[in-house]
Amino acid sequence: MKKKKRITRAPVPTTKKKVKKSSIPTAMEYLLLFNTCVINKEKVAQVDKVIDENVTVNRNRYENISSLVRLGNGMLFPPANRNLFASSYTSFFDRFSAGSLNLPTIGASQQNSLLNVAPQPQTNTMLGNNFFNSATLLGGDVYSPVNFFGGGSSIPWYFIACVHYLECSFSFKKHLHNGDPLTGYTVQVPANRPKVGHGPPFTFEESAVDALKLMKYDKVNNWSLPFILQKLEGYNGFGYAGKGIHTPYLWSFSNHYTKGKYVKDRVFDVNAVSKQLGAAVILKRMEDRAIISIPRS
Repeated sequence: MKKKKRITRAPVPTTKKKVKKSSIPTAMEYLLLFNTCVINKEKVAQVDKVIDENVTVNRNRYENISSLVRLGNGMLFPPANRNLFASSYTSFFDRFSAGSLNLPTIGASQQNSLLNVAPQPQTNTMLGNNFFNSATLLGGDVYSPVNFFGGGSSIPWYFIACVHYLECSFSFKKHLHNGDPLTGYTVQVPANRPKVGHGPPFTFEESAVDALKLMKYDKVNNWSLPFILQKLEGYNGFGYAGKGIHTPYLWSFSNHYTKGKYVKDRVFDVNAVSKQLGAAVILKRMEDRAIISIPRS
């Protein structure tokens, strides 16, 4: 009886899948970039001018917007009816939404003690056609915008200022969502905003509150520096990392950026230089001047 020949097959080569590195910087990378950021000497005066003439001068307005976001619909309705009239807000971009940065402290119960101070009563705070104190509900009761409803902590005023700069070039005639004019609903993504119960025109405050709640920033519990930088970079996208350069959206006017710019959608010019001041540079200079102090974790 003939023996059957044993057929041996060559082993199939196995290849390890390459893990694609995320284009989003890590928390440690953001911290390192910020700590080693040096503003170009010839640009310091220009940075200070922007801070003095556009940022700090509007601090109260940004703080009032933060309070309005914190108070939510309690601004418009008594506490007993708050849930009855609550509006639903959904995130329109994962990169914008509050929870996409995996930091251990995001979602933690602690709040930024620097921000846990109720704003001082002010007059002429406008939402729609009504003027009232941003910390006063119907019936004359006064509540702390930080502690009344629960949820996230107050959005730092300087974060709102940077978004206002990046999206609107500090114009109060544009939607904070995307820079479209307040004379109508937004046309660019996210379109058909804000949802405030009436048609155009809109005030900057009511549109800004809609934009920030739409991004779920009212749910954030810890506004750390890495989180802030990631969200600011997310407004313009993370495409620069794939080009091997740090985004000018954050680092223009500093040692972290020299050249290279998307001159239009999906068109990158390696020799183009951004003329826009980086948002992280604004924050860095404000810390250098002791105007603000941003938590690191």
